[in-house]
Amino acid sequence: MNSEPIKDFGEGIGKGIIKGTLEWGENFVKNLANRFKEKGINFIEDKNTLEIAREQYNSGELQIYKHYIEDKNKLMTLRMGLVLRKLERLGERERKQKLREDIMKKYEIKGLHVAQFVENGVLNRYIGILLDDISSIEKFKERINEIIDNIEKYVLFVKFGDSERFVLDLCLRITTSNLSMIFIVSGMGSAGEIIRKIEGKLVVLLKDYELEKMSRENNENLFFKRILKDRDKIKETSK
Repeated sequence: MNSEPIKDFGEGIGKGIIKGTLEWGENFVKNLANRFKEKGINFIEDKNTLEIAREQYNSGELQIYKHYIEDKNKLMTLRMGLVLRKLERLGERERKQKLREDIMKKYEIKGLHVAQFVENGVLNRYIGILLDDISSIEKFKERINEIIDNIEKYVLFVKFGDSERFVLDLCLRITTSNLSMIFIVSGMGSAGEIIRKIEGKLVVLLKDYELEKMSRENNENLFFKRILKDRDKIKETSK
């Protein structure tokens, strides 16, 4: 009796089992990776937007944020900001508005503001300003997390329909109450037009701050950096 067919048959089964095991393992790893990508983003209802959110999981910008921010919810709102930015670049206005509504439902107005903070590129510039005079990496992380935790103390998001008087009064109230080192006024579209109109008045109003502008397409962002007197510099560096 020829044993070669039996041997070949046995080898075929063995190879099939090994191949099947390897393919199963590869698919398992892929599925596991996709689970991590999709964890927390199932609140997004639009399929195309969901796909963009998956893409942003591995974006270089988000990877940088992960070095300084550990909280998963914070990272998720930052990721949503990257998605909003991508939708804006693609001209997907309806999908962008729908995502804003989804973010509001999930993370409320604070979460939406944090996402806008990223979308407008303001967080990146804020990080750049911090790097100019930060004393330690721990302090650097602390400042970034502080602004995300208390964004309303540091950033005024001007909305469509806000009056010039309202924006000026609110800026004065926020800066007087918090004495933040950096105060930002941000707006898009028609809100950006309001900011451009009152820029001169804001400079006069916030006389203890120096202005740095960041304008992009239909975005207007004014960074007011508090001018430190000698005694204040000593206090600030000792914190």
